[in-house]
Amino acid sequence: MTINYNLPKINRCLHDFYLATGIHMDLLREDFSFVSDHTSWKSKRYCAAVQNTEQGKKACLCSDAALLRKSRESRKAEMQVCHAGLIDVSVPIVYDDAIIGYIIFGQIKTDTDFSELREYLKKLGLPEEEMRAYYDELSPISRDTLQSLSNIAEILVRYILIEHMLRPNHDENLQRALNYIHEHLDTELSVQSISKNANVSKSALYRRFQNNFHCTVSDYVNEKRIEKATVLLVESNLPIEEIARAVGFSGGSYFSKTFKKKKGLSPIQFRTANKKI
Repeated sequence: MTINYNLPKINRCLHDFYLATGIHMDLLREDFSFVSDHTSWKSKRYCAAVQNTEQGKKACLCSDAALLRKSRESRKAEMQVCHAGLIDVSVPIVYDDAIIGYIIFGQIKTDTDFSELREYLKKLGLPEEEMRAYYDELSPISRDTLQSLSNIAEILVRYILIEHMLRPNHDENLQRALNYIHEHLDTELSVQSISKNANVSKSALYRRFQNNFHCTVSDYVNEKRIEKATVLLVESNLPIEEIARAVGFSGGSYFSKTFKKKKGLSPIQFRTANKKI
């Protein structure tokens, strides 16, 4: 199923939530990838310091993935205390009984005492006094307020659906193109072969991908190859070179470079972190 996003309206809603609460919120696809660019976020100094360490960055990615999986399984809003002692919340977006995305927000301080985090932060090599100062900058939120924020996020999800800011696309030619891509990720895909099998011109194919996914055909193919690779890395013990070939990359070096650019971790680092989870 392909999804159309009215990004200006969606981003306005997410920004309004931030202005009202001081908490950043993001929209994710069903596969846990971000719909829009969130690099404009300015993380709290406490979180930024944790994420600037290699081990902290790995733990953040794994914590987010675990929270989203929990929300996918329960099909309802879920909360989770992250490795650094803050709370994140995930709310699934359900359309016609299928999850088509998620809203996630977090970096929320509740009642965790800094003394409980001291040893973990020390293992990351972070200076205690500096991290204590950063932690003290965070405004604590009560559990009742946190639950209210989660309820508001669920209301926001319903509003987004009612206002058709996010809706399935029933373009048959586009769906044929996507099916062909997903079934041939291990082959040398070209725009020409994709457009031929979708029965549309290359220019029409480019327009469809730009309008629906805000990216080029090649960018979409690479993204899906990386997604398939993440599954193989966690669920199999295949060597990195073999996984690279299985998802359509000609060599392990380019695969590793592309993977790290997308995920922030090398394939080996990603496998190690998620195997532990």
